[in-house]
Amino acid sequence: MYAVTRKLKALKPIFRAQRRKKGDLSNNVSLAAGFLETAQNLLARDRHCPILLHLEFCCKLVLRLASRLEQSMLQQRSKMAWMKDGDQCSRLFFRKVAKRRSSKRVFQIMTPDGQTLTHQSDVTNEFIRYYQELLGGRPRDRFIDLRHLRPWARHILTETEAEALVLPVSPDEVKQALFDIDESKAPGPDGYSAGFFKAAWPVIGGEVTQAIRDFFQTGRLLKQVNATLISLIPKVSNPGVVAEFRPISCCNVLYKVITKILVQRMRGILDTLISPSQNAFVPGRAIGDNILLAQELFSGYNQKHLPPRCALKVDLRKAYDTVEWDFLTAVLILFGFPEQFIQWIVECVTTPSFSVCLNGAPHGFFKGARGLRQGDPMSPFLFVLVMEVLTLILLQRIEQNGGFSYHWRCDRIQLFQLGFADDLLLFSKADPNSVRLFKEGLTVFAELSGLQANLQKSNLILSRSATPLRDTLLAILDFQEGHLPLRYLGLPLLASRLSVADCRPILQKIERVFGVGTVYWAMAFILPKHVIKEIEKRLRNFLWKGSIETGYAKVSWKQVCRPVNEGGLGIRDIHALNKSLMSRHLWRLIAQERSSIWVNWIFHYRLQHYSVWTISTRSGTWGWRKLIRLRDSLRPCITYRIGDGTSFSLWHDPWHARGALISHFPLGPQHTSLPTTAPLCMVILEESWNWPSVTNMESIDITHELPTIHGGPDRILWTGPQGSFSAAAAYTVFCPPGPTVGWSSLLGGTFKIPRHRFILWLAILGRLSTMDKPWLQHLGPTCVLCQEDVMESHEHLFFMCSYATRCILAIRRVVSFHWPYSSWPTVIRWASVRWRGKHVVVRRTELFWLPLYTTCGGSAIFGFSNTPRGTAEDIARTVVFRCTRFDYL
Repeated sequence: MYAVTRKLKALKPIFRAQRRKKGDLSNNVSLAAGFLETAQNLLARDRHCPILLHLEFCCKLVLRLASRLEQSMLQQRSKMAWMKDGDQCSRLFFRKVAKRRSSKRVFQIMTPDGQTLTHQSDVTNEFIRYYQELLGGRPRDRFIDLRHLRPWARHILTETEAEALVLPVSPDEVKQALFDIDESKAPGPDGYSAGFFKAAWPVIGGEVTQAIRDFFQTGRLLKQVNATLISLIPKVSNPGVVAEFRPISCCNVLYKVITKILVQRMRGILDTLISPSQNAFVPGRAIGDNILLAQELFSGYNQKHLPPRCALKVDLRKAYDTVEWDFLTAVLILFGFPEQFIQWIVECVTTPSFSVCLNGAPHGFFKGARGLRQGDPMSPFLFVLVMEVLTLILLQRIEQNGGFSYHWRCDRIQLFQLGFADDLLLFSKADPNSVRLFKEGLTVFAELSGLQANLQKSNLILSRSATPLRDTLLAILDFQEGHLPLRYLGLPLLASRLSVADCRPILQKIERVFGVGTVYWAMAFILPKHVIKEIEKRLRNFLWKGSIETGYAKVSWKQVCRPVNEGGLGIRDIHALNKSLMSRHLWRLIAQERSSIWVNWIFHYRLQHYSVWTISTRSGTWGWRKLIRLRDSLRPCITYRIGDGTSFSLWHDPWHARGALISHFPLGPQHTSLPTTAPLCMVILEESWNWPSVTNMESIDITHELPTIHGGPDRILWTGPQGSFSAAAAYTVFCPPGPTVGWSSLLGGTFKIPRHRFILWLAILGRLSTMDKPWLQHLGPTCVLCQEDVMESHEHLFFMCSYATRCILAIRRVVSFHWPYSSWPTVIRWASVRWRGKHVVVRRTELFWLPLYTTCGGSAIFGFSNTPRGTAEDIARTVVFRCTRFDYL
């Protein structure tokens, strides 16, 4: 490993020299554009000169290279993931870069004693002091043995599972771990990103692989590999103290590869170790389980006649940063991790050194003494194991002390907590003994792990029936009293139905960042229709006006939300999207995924002896009623494949051709002497039907149209076009496909700027703002391009306007292409058929650039500018230059 780090260090001066040699990338683009324009001007005088043709070709290559380098630079600085398909090198991205720089600069900070520091060195020292006290110092060296908790552990690793964790690391594992790292991730202190290693893998792959395998053979990690840069992310808009910054650790790529290998080996066993009530970072579990189940448990907290109950929302102070390392070692021993695997983890966790990145430069240097780094791929999984110990501590005390009373509707599944990493909810009956047990468990856990509850931010939520116990319970906990609605995982927890006022945060968030947050809310609630209309209104106004102000829409929102092959823009319909996302929860109920704690709770307290298909839609909480009403939409796409019949309900599941039998034959259980709770296997014997002898005609009808018995386990199949259930498959149920259009291929390909595709889409639909539109006819019938007294329309603009015709002819002299002088619909049909193949993007782009640049200056299509019109030759040169600029030619 030392050889690799030494070579990487030796490469830095070379890269710095190359960077200086490249100079200002944005200026290089301007220079290359100027050279290309000069070459094209010379070529316009002599189109057949081979020297000038070659010169133009070389200038194009230089411009493309400069543009790509600038794009890469902007992408790294702006950190906008969608830049790959977004506006290249536009003002938006320069503003984004400037905003990121300004938001990260810290000019003053307030100390704990209230003193404001403004001198840069004082500000820097305050940050170093804070994080050195938080993460540094002397590590705690205390012997902790948690093996007495094993009787309450869900699972202890078997010998076979332990051996699989310490198998030799293969070269394929190393390569897979490296290539799983996103290239856009910030580099560590050594300055090398994952993109560098991926690009240079054919050259350095062998040495890097050997360096990684050396660690797993020796168990030793070089200090320079585990060096960490603390990047500061503001938690609030205007942070005033150091605590209002979130420290994100930027680790070196070599270190990330090591930890990703460890994570990949741990990932497969986490589901067996972690309790179902903890859903963070465990494969196969979903954050939606926590949200839906919490909503069910908090329902009715405002009703006085229900049993007294309470919930604790526990906020852990600096959760990741305060985990003690000796406790982490004890946790790994508790769950039976092999000694060698523990040594690998301990070496990674306990050998970091830190520098604080402030205002773009690293400052300070100190060794760590505690904590799990946010930014380390392994930290979330280790933290989940740490939090599982809290579950075991509480479970031990619940079973041994005997004074604990479960929350209403939680005793059947022994539910007392919901956890998602450091977001913790504890539930119990509102009585002093139960609350005191929670307090004692949290105290023991804090003493062992270092994770302390923040008393100022932790809340006790009481049901209305528990109000008389308020003072007693608060005195035991020393928490703050909380009230519903309460924010949990970014969403409101409610005692009743979701109101428009509860959804105000999502509307405000959309006003700041359009589209952000909608999907997250839509996967947790059936949103009220008024809220969906408000969301669509904001999105629609932004599409047409660039703001939330109301304006005229050129195309209906319904058509905008159609897929591209149906003539729309492919924007998802919010109402259908909401239902499809919520259908995932319903599908898990139908598929009986009992490993989900929410599904398990629903079967115990909502369905009981009923089925999803026969349970009443009028009982239960508001959210449950809304969810269960989606079942009729999903039913045509679901098939019950009978195996042994043990998983299906005889009377309540729709395994029969007529659906759920209890709905068609309500007296069937009485006539057949088969109870309503009977499983289907009661009428199956050796893979054949074995119905009891009956004479009643209704019962005889049941035995008609019986499906085939396939044997094996029962299966529930999604028979939609996609073959398996997904949110995308459900979306087609709530937003069925419509008739397709023949010109959708013209909008495909790799348009470098989305507005090109958007304007072409408007032109195809005939919705450009030409003078023949009713809302513009008051401006007069004169064409602003050719100045003729004729009503401007698509037909006139593209086929009869003298100015546009001259521009088209000039462009054809520069770029050879065919333009049929016919009607606009005919041109679209012609282009849809003819413009296919290897150079299809070029042809599509020409179709776009013609109307765009033939209307420069006073265009009725794209606005009314007073800019003087250019000559046809100027327009032609501009078209070719812009096409070259965006790799269209």
